[in-house]
Formats: sequence, C-alpha cells, structure tokens
Amino acid sequence: MFSVFSASSCCKLCHDKTLSTEMDLVVLKMYSSILLKSLTATFALVVLSLNHPLQASELCTPVQDPSDFQLYTGKTIREVRFIRNDVFDLEQPNTYWFHRFANRTHIITTEATLQEDVLFKTGDALDADSLAETERLLRTRRYLRKVEVRVTHQCPDQQVIVTISSWDNWSLLPKVSASREGGESRSTFGLAEDNLFGTGNQINLDYEHDSERTSYLLNFRSPNMFGSHWGLNTRYADKSDGESYLIAVEKPFYRLSAPWSFALTLDQDSQDINEYLLGDEANEFQKQKRFFDVQGGIKVAAADLWVQRIFMGATHNEVQFEETADTLFGKPDKRDLSQFWLAWQYLQSDYRQMFNIYQFNRVEDINLGWQADVKLAYLAPMLGADDKGWQVTASAHKATELSADHYLLTSASASQLEQADISQTLVKTHLMLIHKFDPQHSLVGQLTYQYGHDLFRDERLSLGGDTGLRAFPLYYQTGERLALATMEYRYYSNLSIAQIFDVGYATFADMGRTWGDNPDLPGSSGVQTLYGVGAGIRLLSSHSSRGTMIHIDLTKAFGGDDDLSGVEWRILAKQSF
Repeated sequence: MFSVFSASSCCKLCHDKTLSTEMDLVVLKMYSSILLKSLTATFALVVLSLNHPLQASELCTPVQDPSDFQLYTGKTIREVRFIRNDVFDLEQPNTYWFHRFANRTHIITTEATLQEDVLFKTGDALDADSLAETERLLRTRRYLRKVEVRVTHQCPDQQVIVTISSWDNWSLLPKVSASREGGESRSTFGLAEDNLFGTGNQINLDYEHDSERTSYLLNFRSPNMFGSHWGLNTRYADKSDGESYLIAVEKPFYRLSAPWSFALTLDQDSQDINEYLLGDEANEFQKQKRFFDVQGGIKVAAADLWVQRIFMGATHNEVQFEETADTLFGKPDKRDLSQFWLAWQYLQSDYRQMFNIYQFNRVEDINLGWQADVKLAYLAPMLGADDKGWQVTASAHKATELSADHYLLTSASASQLEQADISQTLVKTHLMLIHKFDPQHSLVGQLTYQYGHDLFRDERLSLGGDTGLRAFPLYYQTGERLALATMEYRYYSNLSIAQIFDVGYATFADMGRTWGDNPDLPGSSGVQTLYGVGAGIRLLSSHSSRGTMIHIDLTKAFGGDDDLSGVEWRILAKQSF
C-alpha cells in the first residue's frame, strides 16, 4: 500500500515548520536580550560598587557619633577614605587673591603620604586605640594643620567605613633678615619647604654672612621613609671657618605597642657662644662638638594603657672650645663625656584632646598619664672619656585634670655627674596651673626652680627674654640656681587676620632671680630679685607649617640697671602662648 501526499499537504507541512522556526528565533532573541541586559546591569553594578561603594550598597548609612570609636570596636573596616583639604578655605569671608594664589601654587599632601602614617588597613577589625594613635601621629606632622579620623558609615555584615580628613599648612617659607649692630652687619637668606611635592619631606637652604664668617647650609629630613616609620635627618653646612654635618637615622616607638626602636646619630658642629653681662655681650668663644650615638630599645612589659621599655646605647660626646677675636675672658676647658648607658622608661597612655594649653585654636594632645625615665651611664675612657666616672639622670612628667576647668602640669628632672674632679648636680622642677573661666579666658600660673652645682660654664642657667622675666633682655641674669614665678591672664579671641594670623591677648607679671655663680665670670648675677609686668598681643601663624607665635609686648621692669627703668616694646618669636 502506498501512501500518497498531495502537493497542498506538503506545502502546509513546510509552512508549519517555517512558523515553528520563526517562533523559536523570536523566543531565542527575547532570552538573549534579557540575558544581555542582565549581564550589562551586573557589570554596571560591579563598576559602580568599585567606584562608589555607598551607591552600590545603599544600606551603608552615616553614623550619628563618628568620633566615638568604642561603639564600633571589633567591626571590620570595609574601606578607608581620605578627604584632603587645601591650605585656605576659599568659602570663608575675607578671602582675597593671595589665598587663591596660595592654594593654586601649593601641592596638597598626597594620599599615599597620609596612608604611610595610618596604623590600620582595610579588612582589619576596628581597634579604637589604632584610630586614636593614627590621629595623634598625623597631628605631629607640621605640614598638616588639622586632622580628623572618624568612623563615618556603618554597613551590613558588621562593616564600617573610616574617613581620614586632613587640612594642609602652607609649607614654603622664605627667610630674609638683615641687621647692623656695633658696626657689624649680619644677613641671612634662606628657603624652607616642609612638604616637598606633597610627600611630607622637608628641605631647606640657608645662606648666612657676617663680619667673621660666611656659611651655606643644606638640610633634608624625611619623617617616615616609604611608610616604614624609619626617619632620616641630614644636614651639611660649609662655613668659612670649618664644616658641620648631621646624619641621623631613627625608627622610634611610633606607637604604644611598637616592639622596638633604633637610632644612630652622627653630629659635628661649631657655634659661637656669647656670655652676657646684664643683657650685653661681654665675651665670646667658639664651641666645637663631635657627637656620635647608637642606641636600641625594646618593649619589655605592656598592658592596655601602659608600657615599659629598656634602652641600651653608646655615646661619644666631645666638646672643645676655641678663642675668637671677641674672647676677652678666656674660654671653658674641653671635656669628653663619652659613655655606655642603660635606660628604663615607663609610659602611661591617657591622651585627651584639649585646647588653649600651650597654643590656641588648635587641638593639643595632652597625656594625663605618667611618664618616667631613668638612665645610668658609665663614662668610658675606651670611647674617649677624659676619665672613668658615672652619670645618672631621672625625669618624670604628669598632667592632671583637677576638675573640668582646672589643670596641673608638672615635670621634674635630676642629674648627677661624677668624674675625676667633677661632681655636678642639676635639679629642675616646673609646675603649671591653668584655670579656664570659659573657652576664651584663662588664668595661668607657673613656678620654676632649678638647682645646679659645678655646672659647665657654657651651660649655666639664665633668666630674661624668652627664658622668663619678659621685661628684661635675654641672659640678663645667669647663675647656678634659678627661681621664677609668673602669672598670666590670657584671652583667646575669635579674630583672624585674613586667615594668616589668629589673635590672642595677654597680661602678665613675672618675678625671679638667679644666684650661686662664680663672681669672676662675666654675666654672674648679684643678689637682686627682678620684677616685670606687661601686656601684649599674640599672633599665631595659623596656616604655616612652623606654627610660630609672635609675641608683641609692652613691658615695665622693676630692678636691674637704670637703663630698664622705662616702658619698652619687646618682640619675640616662640612656639607657645
């Protein structure tokens, strides 16, 4: 039997197959389109998450208290962000062309430079101490005016985002000075850069010229080489009467938990030392120093808030003196105190962020914990010492918050040197009591007592100028013992001069004297207690990497010679209020 297909049946079958194929193609195109769109969306999501993590995960929400690190302890750090701000805020009122010019010509600190000082990384469990130590470490860098480390966002799976915000200082600082006194001219020209190309490295060039010598100086310093926490400091000076140089390599205890430290220093230098009589130069000689020190330290015991460390080292310390054309009363004897030594340190970490303690309008990290150091040295002839002997030094520092508005800062140190016919003692104590009426007004009292016996001639104690008794010239009194009391009222204003200087005011009264010196030496003090009062302006270079504070004071001295009986203007540059 044969089956017969008609032509129409055959055409119908072909038509049905064609329809089926076209439908398959349509379905295939539809699924392909859906798949392509899905892949495109997935790829876009990945790219978006890489470039904008918060947009990729909208569940990362800002935290309410970003400065309270303890709330997020143990959570995983998902990301570390950096917000870098330039020197001047151009949105502030009283912004001028030189602010814009400064920002355009300043190279802002690079993210890599900031990263080198960060003590944590992405993927770490958040440790509050590491965040706080990072903020303090970055605040020690003079090229940064302000630093904030904050936990800014909380994400799913117990993750957080940490943001480090920094504000730069102006770091290119020219130096120009010229003076003529007593028929002698002196000039200085120099240029310093404290943040070379935004790397945090420092370099400065100086040229100095006076009637006796000419010198050229080059200095380079790197506080943290390649994020290793090794520091390098080099200096070379070519003087007409000799050369001086410094090479120092150091890895310090840069954080509380650091296990070890190392330092090597090679220093050769010469400088002119002046001796004064009632503030006037009476004698001059040249001091030549040859110094070499190598030391290492290890952490021997620690807890959450304290650490004990042991240091060992060897030091070559030779000092010689040469006469100059202005040497009228001879020069000191040479000495060599080269030694092997062993030291112990106890450090308690209880840092608080405070304002208006030593400076103003800046965060100051004040440690309310104890720090104590003891050092025992053997003077070794094999290292070059003049004779066998020993030296012991000890010091202690403590800041105390007596109440919310009262602070007491104390320090004390003692040193005893025994060598051949030398039996030298030096004890120093200092107390500083601060009472804050409010954030802008405070009363500061200070007491200083120093006792010396058989001190080296070039290391005698002095009063006057920036060493106390501000109504008197520098080195007005010198001796082996010193007592000083000061009282100062401070007003920290909100006035800023074109974002260049922050302005403060002070009134003060000083009282002090030195005694116990050899009357045959120039500058030896008498038995007179000196008094001084004054008032002045404090100009803080608020956006400069040096943070210099200019003191402009109107003073009145009581006691001393008749030349100081009137009212005088005095200008000093210091690092504190």
